[in-house]
Amino acid sequence: MLLIDDLLFAPFSGWNFIMRTLLKVAEEQWTDDAPLKEQLLELQVQLEGGEITEEQYLEAEAAILREIREVQRRKIQLAGGDPDALEGGLSGKVQEGSGASLTWDPNESTQE
Repeated sequence: MLLIDDLLFAPFSGWNFIMRTLLKVAEEQWTDDAPLKEQLLELQVQLEGGEITEEQYLEAEAAILREIREVQRRKIQLAGGDPDALEGGLSGKVQEGSGASLTWDPNESTQE
């Protein structure tokens, strides 16, 4: 009888596995800030290469930092925390030769 039950429920078990895997991949992509950090580095290279002006750099950097802040909120929310507790400032700078450096200080006010 157990073998018959296993055979009858096999399609449902496979479906559940597929859905859990898709959910896991979607959550990983939804909370991945690596592409945003790469965009910051590319932006710095464009500024140094003279492809964009300082004003364009600052506008694009602010947009990317806002997106990173949203990713951080999503991570906090998925971890069961309060995303509204992220009231402090998220700041970042690109240092020559060392890549992007981002810090989050919950005691710092947001600048927008």
